[in-house]
Amino acid sequence: MALFKEVVKLISTSFTVDELFQEVEAKTEREVFADKRSASQSEFFNAGQIGLKPQYVFTIRLSEYADETELVYNGKTYSIYRTYEKGENIELHSEVRVGGN
Repeated sequence: MALFKEVVKLISTSFTVDELFQEVEAKTEREVFADKRSASQSEFFNAGQIGLKPQYVFTIRLSEYADETELVYNGKTYSIYRTYEKGENIELHSEVRVGGN
């Protein structure tokens, strides 16, 4: 059972075009409560074979997830490389984002 006692910031990215017709990236953060656990040993091994470095699995309420690809936890930015829906919740499988911390 998920306890949802950790706070994470989900990050969404959008793009606009400026007056020079260049794409400008804008990031929006919003806080949600999550349950955190470490990636399993088998996931760490399997994902490592394709170049991923799994760190944590965050479980949040499905209704709070809007296809974000990044999150911040304890000041570190993580990429969400896989999601898994479980009833009313969703698991966000994450790895530390290289160069972003």
